[in-house]
Amino acid sequence: MAGALKVLAVHGVGRHIGGGPWQQKWANAIEASVTGAAPDRHVKTEFVTYDDLFRVEDITALGTLEAVGKLLGSGIRHGIGDTLGGMFGRTRAPARSARGRPDRLRWTAGMVVQWIENEKLRRKTREHLAAAILDTKPDVVCAHSLGSLIAYDTFVQPRHEGLMAGRAFITFGSQIGNPFVRSQYAGRIRAIDCEHWYHLYNPEDDIFTAPIRIFDKTFEQVDCFFDIAGFADHDAATYLAHPNARTPVWLELLSAKKARSTSRRERGRIRRGGEHKNRALLIGINDYPDPEARLEGCVNDVFLMSEVLQEHGLAAGQIRTVLDNRATAEGIRSRIEWLLDSVQPGDRRILYYSGHGAQIPDYGPDESIDRMDECLVPWDFEWSRETAIMDDWFHELYSQLPYNTRFRVILDCCHSGGMTRAGIGRPRGLNPPDDIRHRNLEWNSKTRLWQARELEPLSEALTDSKVTKAGLDYVGKNEALGRFGRGTNLVTTLTNKKYDKARRTYGHSGPYLPVLLQACQEDQLAFEYRHGANSYGAFTFTLAQQLRRTPVRPIGVRNLCANIATRLIEMKYYDQQPNVVAPGRLLDQPLFEA
Repeated sequence: MAGALKVLAVHGVGRHIGGGPWQQKWANAIEASVTGAAPDRHVKTEFVTYDDLFRVEDITALGTLEAVGKLLGSGIRHGIGDTLGGMFGRTRAPARSARGRPDRLRWTAGMVVQWIENEKLRRKTREHLAAAILDTKPDVVCAHSLGSLIAYDTFVQPRHEGLMAGRAFITFGSQIGNPFVRSQYAGRIRAIDCEHWYHLYNPEDDIFTAPIRIFDKTFEQVDCFFDIAGFADHDAATYLAHPNARTPVWLELLSAKKARSTSRRERGRIRRGGEHKNRALLIGINDYPDPEARLEGCVNDVFLMSEVLQEHGLAAGQIRTVLDNRATAEGIRSRIEWLLDSVQPGDRRILYYSGHGAQIPDYGPDESIDRMDECLVPWDFEWSRETAIMDDWFHELYSQLPYNTRFRVILDCCHSGGMTRAGIGRPRGLNPPDDIRHRNLEWNSKTRLWQARELEPLSEALTDSKVTKAGLDYVGKNEALGRFGRGTNLVTTLTNKKYDKARRTYGHSGPYLPVLLQACQEDQLAFEYRHGANSYGAFTFTLAQQLRRTPVRPIGVRNLCANIATRLIEMKYYDQQPNVVAPGRLLDQPLFEA
């Protein structure tokens, strides 16, 4: 790029008056980064503003709280007053009070959701940005926060196809990866037609930001860590002047095209750390701290599955295990991140879990229980989302995988409780303690009985009379259960008609869905089986038997599931029907193809 680097800057949430001091602050930060990377180069920064387009309607206090609940994905989880501030971007962080900041919330959550849900407003902002790009002809479009949503929304529209060809795109402090935002794009964010997209991500940013996982050579996430008290870790100028933005982003943009391509290719190779075509993670937990919760066969299950996987082509070095007290919530999360790191199209990934499952009630924006969520139960589980493996964390890793990734998830657990049944091994599910159980109960003063609360359906589109079992498999028989491994948050906010339209408009097939094989149906128990002196999961034991058969041609996963069900009936006392969820085209493919 000869001469001055031309940058078009798009501001984010909050008030941004044209010609205000914020523009000079941004320009100075960009200039400092550019001259720091190449002292003899300069930058010309122009701005596009859109605050006047948002003054069409007021955002009420209730509307602001509803917006916060939507952007948090599954509601406000521990009470509004004391936790809003700390839960904007990362629920694991210590809570920070948001009292006294209603205006800040209005200009963050309220503004983002107002834009998402107002198609007329979105259209105006798209045309406004497209006109600015055609007028200024920038080398780089640099977009912060809500500005990044407006930019992405513009660039993926068929009407504006080619608008960014040959140009670079920088996003920072962005909500594009937020589950609620992604759900408006039918659950998936795709690469755009540009020279390169750099996403600057700060995990400490409070304003509903999220990482973006796009498996495309034109996309790259650049971590820019900084932690400033209050809302300052969303500060645009700090992002723009961050050392990790200076190198490689600004330095690369100032280089010749061939040098840029070489630099990106080499950095991608280093980031991937080599080829990882096959990986498997096997988790087994027997020795839970509570003696009443302990199991016998889970560690045996892990070794049995490792044998089977090695018989099906995986090398021992491609299989990682985590057992008992090492299988903490953090231990499991870090290993699942390893499992799904650096995935390339066609790679094979396998996640196997043997242990307890559970259901956790979740709060909505009015502090009432609005849903139940299935989870896996780590060794240090304490009936909280922070100590559970929840799908709204898990789907952040799997939902953006390349469509031809061969990801298999096998769960030998149940989520409907674990009442002991005489004569056979104990079930692999936990009954909640009474204080957790109380969250899902209400007193009926007429019958003078406790009864389950009636919860609103998570998605009318998935629960109407025309929808088959496949729809209810996402939201449960009570229509308010977020089922594990299905990315429910990404597919339940749009009607079927709008979801299909979005997929067509944005040119993809929705969020990635793994082949998910479960030990039992939603309302059944998964039992242990004692084979002589050794205990196993009844499901895992029969699964291994079926996979070790040597037919002329391996059977598809649907028939495999049916064969396991037949075998469990033959074993007697095991009233559990395995369940398989997968894209239709994969149901007739083998579970572990070479």
